[in-house]
Amino acid sequence: MRISRHLSAWVMAGLFLAALPGLAGRAGGQEVSEHGNPWVWVTVGKVAVQAEAVRTPERIYLGLSYRSELPEGRGMLFFMPEKEVQTFCMRGMRIPLDLIWVSQGRVAGLTRNVPPTFPGGLTSPAPVTHVLEVPGGFADRHGIKAGDRVRWR
Repeated sequence: MRISRHLSAWVMAGLFLAALPGLAGRAGGQEVSEHGNPWVWVTVGKVAVQAEAVRTPERIYLGLSYRSELPEGRGMLFFMPEKEVQTFCMRGMRIPLDLIWVSQGRVAGLTRNVPPTFPGGLTSPAPVTHVLEVPGGFADRHGIKAGDRVRWR
């Protein structure tokens, strides 16, 4: 009995170690960014963006601060705790951004090409539930406008 219990522990340890590489890039089976945020695909109009999804107050507060780049086709989707007028800032930003304000699955408004040194608050034009940040100029390059449909998966 001692041998089988001992062998069973080794088998379980081996299975755990074999699973570790797969767990490093996943959260509950979902792919995650190098910053630990789950990836979601967001479609705005006809344009797809791979976005990091953030939901917790700490992740929402940090956002894209202190990052040196945001490649074309990437972004961050903020799941806000309440549908209300949202105010964001460029604290710690190093890159220009477009903010796409989202309510009821539609673009409620856009704040375009905000420089990283912008000193004030960026306020949504209406109560919103989600905010998508993308590289500065993205909305213009892709013809994104208020009223466009927004979906994610």
